[in-house]
Amino acid sequence: MDDALLVLLLTAAACAPLGVFLILRRLSMMADAISHTVLLGIVLAFFITNDLNSPWLLFGAALMGVVTVSLVELLGKTNLIQYDDAIGVVFPMLFAFAVILISKFAANAHLDTDMVLMGEVIYAGLNTEKVLGMEIASSALKMGGLALMITGFISIFYKELKVSTFDGEYAKLIGVPTGILFYTFMSLTSLTTVAAFDAVGSILVISFFIAPGATALLFTKKLSDTLILALLFSMINSIVGYGCAVHMNASISGLCAVINMIVYIFALLISPKGAITSYIRRIRSVRQMQRELFILHIGKHTAKNELSPENHALEIGDHLKWDLPRVRRISQELLSTGVLRQSGDYYLLTAEGQTLYTALCKRYYI
Repeated sequence: MDDALLVLLLTAAACAPLGVFLILRRLSMMADAISHTVLLGIVLAFFITNDLNSPWLLFGAALMGVVTVSLVELLGKTNLIQYDDAIGVVFPMLFAFAVILISKFAANAHLDTDMVLMGEVIYAGLNTEKVLGMEIASSALKMGGLALMITGFISIFYKELKVSTFDGEYAKLIGVPTGILFYTFMSLTSLTTVAAFDAVGSILVISFFIAPGATALLFTKKLSDTLILALLFSMINSIVGYGCAVHMNASISGLCAVINMIVYIFALLISPKGAITSYIRRIRSVRQMQRELFILHIGKHTAKNELSPENHALEIGDHLKWDLPRVRRISQELLSTGVLRQSGDYYLLTAEGQTLYTALCKRYYI
């Protein structure tokens, strides 16, 4: 498998499950904030170590992610400012501070802000490690390790994460350490973000965090199903985005983010509550109502006179205020299902139709 595609798939596998919980906790913007503010942690750690390959850069980034969350929580708990507003205050300030430090003191250190934002996964294969005699991209090893760590964390603390996500107060009452759980979760989010920086860039990280989870939630409300669907969507989108980028000779990260967006918009249209699905459901409901109205009309007048003028093929449209094409369409549907039969130019109910007519009378209290 191509190194770039492997890194994309492992990054998707690491980000998508975390993204589901971020969305459910209404922390989608927090993912955006952390994905930018960790840059300050990288810069400060670089000033201390003077080594771009130092593992302390990862630690500094993760720590800055926790600092970001703590500052937002601190401002939010004052009740003087909303959490969204607090994110809007904290994240630009820390990110801008990082950019200023890079441009002023680390201009020659190859801390490229454009690369941090956009990334370029095509270069992932240039930095490799030898594992069991095979050359594997360093980014793939990082993201694979994080994906396993995240999977283990969610598997072990699934019940605790579930209850604290949907009802934090109840979680505290039954003894769930919500604070420790929350900051551990946000630390993993920070680690995942910075590990993906040099490969896919923060823009695709945000997309992987939010888009697959948001898409999955359009189709199911069961948490376990949502996690599985989010993982599937993120991986399929990565494969499609990679294929399109190679074919078009364009940015892989950029096209993967675009594919994530396109799939989400398409899901908005075809999901159970989507625009297209709702339209189809409404059309079906209208047609069902028309069929029932036709049966009630035939049944009512047949009870008085089997060959009632109101049931004549050319007269029924005037009584129901329908045009002739609609009368023909509805009558053909009922004739084909065995509910209706035709005697000359008159419509009559079959035995099955009579049973259905009786049931409709009871349902609508006629």
